[in-house]
Amino acid sequence: MTIARKTLGTYATLISTGLILAGCSNWSYSPPLRGNYILSSMNVSRAQAMSPAPGVSEFNADLGKHYQNFATSLLTKEGQMADADYFSRKSQAAYAGKNVPPEMVSNWAIATPQEAPVGYDVVFNDTRKRLVSFIDANRASNPENAAHAQVLFDCWLEHTEWQINIGFNDNCHARLMEILGGPVASAATANVYFEFNVSTLSPAAVQIVQQVANTAKGEPDTHVLLVGKADLAGTDAYNMGLSHRRADSVRAELNKDGISSTRIDERWVGESQPPVPTPNGVREPRNRVVEVTSQ
Repeated sequence: MTIARKTLGTYATLISTGLILAGCSNWSYSPPLRGNYILSSMNVSRAQAMSPAPGVSEFNADLGKHYQNFATSLLTKEGQMADADYFSRKSQAAYAGKNVPPEMVSNWAIATPQEAPVGYDVVFNDTRKRLVSFIDANRASNPENAAHAQVLFDCWLEHTEWQINIGFNDNCHARLMEILGGPVASAATANVYFEFNVSTLSPAAVQIVQQVANTAKGEPDTHVLLVGKADLAGTDAYNMGLSHRRADSVRAELNKDGISSTRIDERWVGESQPPVPTPNGVREPRNRVVEVTSQ
């Protein structure tokens, strides 16, 4: 009985917190709890049912629409319920005519990989500056593009916090760069990671390979090089075979996605060329990878 009361009390606290976040007129864009998964369905439905308030600018109307679509996708397709709730509230605020800025990078927990040449906070903050300039220049003349770019930036942040390889290889980043006129994340440098002692593709890895395939379809003269690798746990011989099977899995998915084997070159190096050097026997997730290069 004590446990039941405690559980009910916890849920009551969460619900009341969510109601405050959803209804407060001075709602913050950097709350300790970005979204409330318990209220996600209710708030997404509320955003879907809303229309722009009288006198709302075209930019805010378009912003509300794109945040509504993003929140719906997070809830129904990606299973990110707390973030769906958060972005549905940004949709409602935009429809109501409030100032709804793009996300602050510091509000998202995105760790830069050890081998990355620059911090991801630098990449995101530089892009945010370009985005703000783009919005200011297009808010009145091309509100649809300005609003779409803002939501794509927020989508890129959200996806990257969830998983770095998805964020830097999915459509949100690519479409944002197309709108801003910058370089698109290249599938030529994609890394497809694997769980320990596993050669089958995870759902996240499948998405990355599909992005590689989509890019390759638009560049019919490009070949794709796959280099399978393994971490330093296990024997040399076993890891050589494991890296071979991982490269084969990526090749098979590329074939499934319409890329002929005649356009795919494949190598496997086992544990001999680890991206992150470690002592023998160490299970390093970043070494369990198939590196993808276009040439």
